[in-house]
Amino acid sequence: MTGLTQTLAEFVTETRFEHLPAAVVAESRRLLLDTIGCALGAVRTESGRIAFDYVSQLGGKPDATVIGAATRSSTVNAAYANARLANVLDADDTFPTSTHFGNATVFSALALAETQAMHGRELLAAIAVGFDLGARIGSWMGAPMQIENGRVTGWNELGGPAATIAWAAIGAASNIAGLNARQANHAFGIGGANSPQPTLRKWAESVEQPMYKYADAGWCAQVGVSAALLAKLGSTGFKDFLDGDNAFWKTYGSPAHDDAALVSGLGSDWQILNTTYKPWPCCRWIHHPLTAFTRLMDEHALAPQEIEHVVVRANPFALTPIFCEQQPGDMLSAEFSHAHALAAAAHRVPAGPLWYAPQTMNDPRIAAFRARVSVAAEPGAANIADWMTGGQWRGVPGGVDIDARGRVFSATADHALGDPWQADTHFSDRALAAKFNVMTGLDAHGEGAPALAQAASALTDAVMNAEDAPVSRITDGLLALAAAGGER
Repeated sequence: MTGLTQTLAEFVTETRFEHLPAAVVAESRRLLLDTIGCALGAVRTESGRIAFDYVSQLGGKPDATVIGAATRSSTVNAAYANARLANVLDADDTFPTSTHFGNATVFSALALAETQAMHGRELLAAIAVGFDLGARIGSWMGAPMQIENGRVTGWNELGGPAATIAWAAIGAASNIAGLNARQANHAFGIGGANSPQPTLRKWAESVEQPMYKYADAGWCAQVGVSAALLAKLGSTGFKDFLDGDNAFWKTYGSPAHDDAALVSGLGSDWQILNTTYKPWPCCRWIHHPLTAFTRLMDEHALAPQEIEHVVVRANPFALTPIFCEQQPGDMLSAEFSHAHALAAAAHRVPAGPLWYAPQTMNDPRIAAFRARVSVAAEPGAANIADWMTGGQWRGVPGGVDIDARGRVFSATADHALGDPWQADTHFSDRALAAKFNVMTGLDAHGEGAPALAQAASALTDAVMNAEDAPVSRITDGLLALAAAGGER
């Protein structure tokens, strides 16, 4: 198959809002709201402070809004800060190639849309297109795992989500910046050749996590915006970056590729419809046991003090030391701790920034519960390859065994809450709004400080009706919310 680069460049640059099915428009709005919420939840974290201080030092024209700030920054700076913020809590959406696409897709598109005074319809189109490009390239290369004799043996020595996140940003930025297919072709070469290093295996083997985990989503967004702007100015890149024997899949360390997964159903089979939303701010691998755990807690009205011990049954990739750590020492490490997630959920800590606030991390009740959680292998997930199709996995079993009241309560979840493929796990608009409220500092019902509640409600309305107004309605809403909440 030849001409893959050109085919995708034409798709990215020629797709408009009127080409999107209603379901794709709705999902683009939902992704926009969720991603903004995730960024808002990280505003007062240490990683958030660093993002604000960094873009402040860089300076630049005040063209684009930085989440949680009362002033604007340059287009590239805003894309960086906002995408980084969106991934800080690990509460952002996850695509079934083990990748977060919303952060860089949304905020590369939003920064350029605001700078160019564009309409909400154009923003939603760029989000859908960018997400599709990143997801297709991720599916093309397949999951970053080693498979021998049909069984998963570990992570690839190379590979990881960083590059495909950057590709999503490249697609979104190329669309909304108004590139033609030739320019987008060059943008692909510029951005693809300068995408982040694959560090997933290093992440998997590290108990103490750096602030960017396996990828700085801010850099990924910055790559996308910069690639599009450079290509529009006339800069050139490899024109065949997705073609030939030295195509991107090989240069990035993927052991194989599937050209059909890259282009089949292009323009009709929209990948944004396959993204998963996170009810809880932690690694997606933890959500399957968490789904089983919270269902048992609710079904049997279990109180945390009744629980003597919990065995988490996890898939093979959630058995590394960081997932088994009972007493994580910092927020980043806690995001990958089964024990901390179950402790926070058991004590009904609102699923947002409070999960990692000092009063939660240092709560003796939380620490005591964490000590009662151990992790074992989930037999049904011994071979994740069995659960994969087209370079994606859409169900990986995980479960729990809860020792309480003199008996063991057990449950297994093949799909986690937030998965879109089953009615009982689909993340509803109501759940999405509740999550957004908690991320802004309100309760799930939107109750709290009156000025903050009013600003959050207005912003939610602007996002969920984005196609009816200029993008400035959303960005003005962000500034109003920052002022109401006491900007960073």
